[in-house]
Amino acid sequence: MNGSFAALRRMDIDMVAASAKPSDWSFERKGTEWVADEERRGKPRTLFWPWAGTSCNVLLVSFGPYVTALGLDWHLAALAAAIGAVLSFLLLALVSPAGQQGGAATMVAGRAAFGFHGNKVPTAISYLALVGWETFSAVLATLAARTVMRRLAPAADTRPLMVFTLLTVILVSTVLGIYGCHVILRIQKWFALTFTALTIVYIALTLPRISFATHGHGGLGTFAGGVLLIASLLGLSWVNCAADYTRYLPRETSKRALVGWVTFGGTAPAIVLMGFGTLLAAGDPDVAALAETDPISALSAHLPTWFLVPYLILALVGFVSGSTIGLYSSGLALQTLGVRMPRHYTVLIDAVLIACAGGYVVFAAPGFFAPFQAFLTTTAVVMAAWSGIFVVDLWQRRRVGYDRTALFSPVGGYGGVNRAGIGCLCVAVIVGFGLITSPDPHIGPLLGYLFTPAARASGLGSSNLGIFVALVLAALGYAALHRVRPVAEPPLGESRETEPVGVGA
Repeated sequence: MNGSFAALRRMDIDMVAASAKPSDWSFERKGTEWVADEERRGKPRTLFWPWAGTSCNVLLVSFGPYVTALGLDWHLAALAAAIGAVLSFLLLALVSPAGQQGGAATMVAGRAAFGFHGNKVPTAISYLALVGWETFSAVLATLAARTVMRRLAPAADTRPLMVFTLLTVILVSTVLGIYGCHVILRIQKWFALTFTALTIVYIALTLPRISFATHGHGGLGTFAGGVLLIASLLGLSWVNCAADYTRYLPRETSKRALVGWVTFGGTAPAIVLMGFGTLLAAGDPDVAALAETDPISALSAHLPTWFLVPYLILALVGFVSGSTIGLYSSGLALQTLGVRMPRHYTVLIDAVLIACAGGYVVFAAPGFFAPFQAFLTTTAVVMAAWSGIFVVDLWQRRRVGYDRTALFSPVGGYGGVNRAGIGCLCVAVIVGFGLITSPDPHIGPLLGYLFTPAARASGLGSSNLGIFVALVLAALGYAALHRVRPVAEPPLGESRETEPVGVGA
């Protein structure tokens, strides 16, 4: 009899464990809640695909012309783009172990560095940045449909197709975001493979237009500007999502492998696409000039008619892939701000905001596109400062660990506001805003106030120097002002759970 009860007990335990480890295609019910050890599974190499998916975007081909437009030869532009990609995704990868070791979403783990209430400041900005990038992706996908339609049927009304494309991109991204992390990790692989197959055809068709001629004259400052420009457009755009996709990995997973796979996934496609873009800009100056204002049209200008529909699919796959990554994380960020509703409802809220903002930009205020891009640049300064503080805090906690109770309590050990974290963030952002510029007439006058008029008009002014300065200043300031101490012993009869973190193997 005792043996029968023991067998039934083991069956109950197995059923609980199975329910805690859903299949890779299951609906994720967890929001910002702590991820327990029995819910974890996976390998570091699975992180290659989501970050490769963010870089599998035809827009990255136009980043090559962006860098050559600074005045660099194609080979220096390609090198600057590659360095910018590696550095930015390495920073993202260094944030990733917080999820794997702490069991919490990225912005929840940020409460350790900024305090429970103080963390709402960077979380709110992170949320706006994510929704902004998701809207940006939806808008570009819609404009891609318009471009193809005008080539195929110049006299046709493009608005029905544009509305359909906008809603389809948002719908697909929303469904995947609602299903959650496990489905996203699986589907990103197929997005990346589909994109790769179509990109090979695209490169073959446009290969005759490339050139290895050299025309640039930029120096070291221009080269550094190219590195910072690409860094702000790639990994820094996603750094606030990094730990959201690692919190289900087993705690014993190698941190070096995790950092390596994340960095490799983000940089491998980016380097190829941007490198090809620099060669395309060298061979066709008209494409390079048009890419600055209308990259989708520029990249399709010389394609044969039969490839326009595959080109549209190529563009849509890239935009949906990136939008899905952001939509999942923006839903978690909204919960972190204190919105008390299930994660799938917060994703729906974000989808409605994207639809409204995207529809407004495309159909009601096309002139809003420039200030919208300027807004995304300014949020990169904030995210750079935030990531500098976050990585230093993560390093300081490599032996002490995260306090599980404090992360989810306003009266926990991390306090309401960490003055060192918030203070360093504010100072770094103020300095960073003074060292970036924008051509937008509305936002531009508010930036670049630390430049001389000559520096503001030079290549230094357009180099996004403030992003790098904000990151370094915030990291150094926080390292000097903050020390992690062992968690105080709880009152008798109470327990406190801490989770060790680290960035080593």
